[in-house]
Amino acid sequence: MVSTINKQAYIRISLCLFVFYFAWSTSWSFLAIWLADNVGLNSEKIGFVLSINALFALAMKPVCGYIMDKLGLGKHLLVIVTLASVLAAPFFIWVYQPLLGFNLIAGMLVGALYLSFAYLAGVLVFESYADRYSRAWSFEFGRLRMWGSMGWAVASLFAGQLFNLSPSYNFCVTSLACVVLLMLLGMLKTQGEGIDWQAVNAGQKAPVNKTDVKMLFTQSGFWILMLFYGGIIWMMQSAEQQFPRYFVSFFADHKQGNAMLGYMGSVQSAVEFILMFSIPWLINKVGARNGLLLAGFVIGLRLIVSALATHAWMIAIIKPFYGLEMALLLVSIFKYLSLYFDKRLTGTVYMVLGCFNYLGIALINPIAGMLYDRYGFAKTYLVMGVIAWVITLIGIQVLGKGRYGRTSPAPISATQG
Repeated sequence: MVSTINKQAYIRISLCLFVFYFAWSTSWSFLAIWLADNVGLNSEKIGFVLSINALFALAMKPVCGYIMDKLGLGKHLLVIVTLASVLAAPFFIWVYQPLLGFNLIAGMLVGALYLSFAYLAGVLVFESYADRYSRAWSFEFGRLRMWGSMGWAVASLFAGQLFNLSPSYNFCVTSLACVVLLMLLGMLKTQGEGIDWQAVNAGQKAPVNKTDVKMLFTQSGFWILMLFYGGIIWMMQSAEQQFPRYFVSFFADHKQGNAMLGYMGSVQSAVEFILMFSIPWLINKVGARNGLLLAGFVIGLRLIVSALATHAWMIAIIKPFYGLEMALLLVSIFKYLSLYFDKRLTGTVYMVLGCFNYLGIALINPIAGMLYDRYGFAKTYLVMGVIAWVITLIGIQVLGKGRYGRTSPAPISATQG
């Protein structure tokens, strides 16, 4: 039976995730459209903007991961990310848009510095912390993360209509929601009765050090995971970042498309919410490795079918599968890391994976943008979907078969030789 203390801890961390994703859904969902319609950039230039964001996040994520592993349940980094997010409205309205119009390169660099920390690295900070918090209180990570999906879904219900009135309203909602998040973080319990400190950091007597981190890069299993996970994420996220523009292109009236995009995002996130609750059961049955492989197959399928769509309603049916992909990836990767790697280093490994993901996305985004302009979204998505399937087929042969001492799952430590 769950104690009152555990219930309170669950509610508080769930509210934090709900508000963080609610805040950024309101603005982030329409970033590509905003860059095109309000700033006036074409697909190729938008690709470069997104790539610079990814490169800055690339530099921040390993540092954030290392700090997270050092802090344990300390919420200092969460507070700093939230404080940065509070500044979303003044940044977008008075800094980012004018600067992009005045000097594109300066705007890209300043925007990347802000967005990579406040959102791109911030997402991994919150997710990594939620994983650690779930272990501290014996929760399933997926049943915490699902409230982030619900926050995204609720925001999506009105974000499109709000964007049609003025994008400034969206940015203001992001800032105000993050003020609320600061108050919620103040209520988050990180000390006292009920916390399983051994689960939080099994190495209290042997804290994380630079040697532990360096040893990760000598393990073949780590590189196999990096290349597989990174590869499918590259296809998924590179396609996703300008997907709103593809969807809106099916409508003669872009304002109608913006509104429908918001509603579709709400359905997608609602699917993700439901699956975050149920997917842990599936992954416990089939295993984290098979969960990752299934995610790769679904990503390829969604991109290929999206490329073949001829009407907006077809996209509206297909797009919610992104929620299934996210649920499979997030639940599977944390279980995979817990199974194969030293639990002290899950934050670091997850951040390094995120770092590697954004390196690939940074390289692919400009190429994808150029292909969108020259050949269209559909043909580009078809190629991306096929690549995701090829990576998945290779993953069937190699994933989980690195230097672990055996081919079946067995925990390893970064400190082992």
